[in-house]
Amino acid sequence: MEISGQGGDRTPSAPMARRLLAALLLHANEQVRTSTLIDELWDGEPPRLARKTIQTYVYQLRKAPHCAGVGGPGERVETCPNGYRIRLAPDEMDLWQFERHLARARADLGDGDPESAARTLRLGLSLWRGDAFADIETGPALAARISQLADTRLGALELRVEADLRLGRHHRLMAELRQLTADHPLNEEFAAQLMLAAYRSGQRGTALETFGQLRRDLVQELGIEPSHRLQRLQRDVLNEAPSLELSPGRQSAVRAAAPAADIRPRREVIAQLPSDTPDFVGRRAELAHIVTHARSGSASLLTAPQIVTVLGGAGTGKSTVTVRAAHLLREHFADGQFHVRLHDENDRPTDPAAALRSLLRDIGMRMDELPEQMDELARIFRSWSADRSLLLVLDDASGPEQVVPLLPGGSRSAVLVTSRVRLPGLPGAANVELGPMETDDAVELLASLAGVDRVGADVAAARQVVRLAGNRALGVRAAGEKLAARRMWSVTELAARLAPDHHRLAELGSGSLDVRGRMAGACARLATPDSQALACLARAGEAPFDIPRAARALAMDTWAAELLVGRLLDHHVVEIAESAPGAVTVYRIPELIRLVARTQAQAPDMAVAELRLMSGTPSRAGQSPVPCFTSVLTPAG
Repeated sequence: MEISGQGGDRTPSAPMARRLLAALLLHANEQVRTSTLIDELWDGEPPRLARKTIQTYVYQLRKAPHCAGVGGPGERVETCPNGYRIRLAPDEMDLWQFERHLARARADLGDGDPESAARTLRLGLSLWRGDAFADIETGPALAARISQLADTRLGALELRVEADLRLGRHHRLMAELRQLTADHPLNEEFAAQLMLAAYRSGQRGTALETFGQLRRDLVQELGIEPSHRLQRLQRDVLNEAPSLELSPGRQSAVRAAAPAADIRPRREVIAQLPSDTPDFVGRRAELAHIVTHARSGSASLLTAPQIVTVLGGAGTGKSTVTVRAAHLLREHFADGQFHVRLHDENDRPTDPAAALRSLLRDIGMRMDELPEQMDELARIFRSWSADRSLLLVLDDASGPEQVVPLLPGGSRSAVLVTSRVRLPGLPGAANVELGPMETDDAVELLASLAGVDRVGADVAAARQVVRLAGNRALGVRAAGEKLAARRMWSVTELAARLAPDHHRLAELGSGSLDVRGRMAGACARLATPDSQALACLARAGEAPFDIPRAARALAMDTWAAELLVGRLLDHHVVEIAESAPGAVTVYRIPELIRLVARTQAQAPDMAVAELRLMSGTPSRAGQSPVPCFTSVLTPAG
């Protein structure tokens, strides 16, 4: 890390101040929470006065002679609620310059201009002087970001070699590629590029030996064989396939070893991700889990794609978090990014066969040539995707039966699935669960929508607004947009208007943010007995409850009540309020769900009577219990 400005070097010399500054720089122009900085600087073992110590480091940055003054790093560090931010202009960090060069080169390569792409990539790569932050002791977050930067640098190098191969520079690439394959013995891309360069240079023996060495390294280190793509390239070298020859104007993709007809041109790579959310707040730990798990598939011994399920109730921000994670992952899945909604505009589950036909149409297959059977459609998609690096976002799945047919083949792809229900039966899936937002994060989101000054004028009222919105991203966003539209209201006034239960859902109606509709939709997806159980529990009040209390409210025995509460937990319309080893688990209904559920309840006597019938509980003392309905009481629902 090196900072230069007026008067020369502005880099702080104190080790901890340097680490603090590095953490801020990698999130420049964004607030970094104090808790995040504490984790970064002390890795889970902070001193007793960690927050005051960080304040001291910030003070050192602002006052040190070589850091202070106009343009210095100390002058740029701002104090925010619960954190700090460093301000930088777009042209003031070389990392951003490198990323712009890389994006421009990708576009040039996609437009058939490898000369410009190679030149731009050389400019970008020349900014690197070694490993990122090699002179700083790193914590967990900084180490993960440095690893990501190293992958990005390696990807840029692969892309520059590809551009040179397209320009017929295979002879001059030989020495460089030999060194790259020696430095990265498990990197199949460099091996494929060396095989292609050697073949075009008349060195078939070198090409075949490169494959043999890669195979030995993969088997010895990971216990796996080279990918089908590399095996196909070996066969093509043995057979002197015409597809390996350089032809004028040929637009091969990064996987240059594959036949041209097998890969879409770079300009046609599918990029369907929705736009990222500019005012995204919080969820750093969840984002890190999603990104880490999605990228771990290529390093595993699995032959299936890596699956990450993002679970949570309606309005918790599952889709927003997943789309943010997908944008962070884009560069690692260069063969395409797909986005599929698994519920239609009427909140009906999408037929997986229809979703498959849409995917196959997007990759260029003719609809009139596709089979009708879902199994055949899935087989075609798995075959097409087997050797590709794809990212699929499957949004709002109703069950694993919607997801399994859409899984790509091979291990180089990743699938991010959002759902309001648990999804058993997905092979090797990692689960990331979203609960309510942290109150400080929710207040920051409210301030980003309604104005920092208005919210800062009464933080206590802002925290009350957040609580009344259930700490759910949808509710907080609706409250923020309502405040932004009602400039005459204070935050205190909005908190007062939200306080009555019977007014709250109406007050949170804001433009397209249909809070009531989203919560009602979550209740409507429940089976009838589960919906009735939720209604009865909601009418019992907002206080948390344990299983015996739920059994009394539902007029059934504790065994049946536990099954019902378990199913409500699986659908995220009930959440755990308190749980500790050896203690009684206490549950609660999320605030916005509770308000909707109780208004949708039947007449209490009718609901209780039906639940008694379902549980086999006598409705009057001395009466015989009605036999249980098996379809209601089995864990599968």
